[in-house]
Amino acid sequence: MSIEDKELIETRFGPLWSGKTEIAFRDGVRTLREVKRALDLSGEDVMAIDLCDLPGGTFAFRYYDGDDRRIVVLVCDAEGEILEEFRAHIAEWLGDLYYESGALAYDADAMLHLLRKKSEEGGPSSFDPDRC
Repeated sequence: MSIEDKELIETRFGPLWSGKTEIAFRDGVRTLREVKRALDLSGEDVMAIDLCDLPGGTFAFRYYDGDDRRIVVLVCDAEGEILEEFRAHIAEWLGDLYYESGALAYDADAMLHLLRKKSEEGGPSSFDPDRC
């Protein structure tokens, strides 16, 4: 795990939750839940974060993998085929808070809640959502 993975994700796709909750995909507009289902990510520990339109008819689906305790970005084509995958450990966002969380580190809902709260405390983002 490295801080470069987090920086790559945020540079390319923006801060967490800066994307969309719906996206044009497979001949319609799909929600986070529908995209998650279409990509066959059915585990309870897979927590959707956001979606991002990318050039060339591709998109990114960003989620938290509670089993692996990583933020994951899947870059897919218009058919849902995975073109690229990026992963960064949640500790890269939470820092010491992750290590102080003890057993909560194994609770996907709790970790995502901490991550969201810490992201919101960071203040307004300078990320341009039109770039995504």
